[in-house]
Amino acid sequence: MERMDKLRPEIGRLIAAKERRRQKLAALPFADKVRVVVQMQQMVAPVLRARGRAVRVWSLDTSNPVGRK
Repeated sequence: MERMDKLRPEIGRLIAAKERRRQKLAALPFADKVRVVVQMQQMVAPVLRARGRAVRVWSLDTSNPVGRK
């Protein structure tokens, strides 16, 4: 039982950190959220292609960013 008592504060800290990250991501502008999605697509594409899946990563026009003037 002693080991479980040591683990509980760590789990609470991890859950709090996860919630802070969710709030930070939710507060991002829409254009930044799209960029995050494209980054995730780029990271997972090689793995999916290696498994034989057809993958299309979105292309972003960086010369005219959405929501930026």
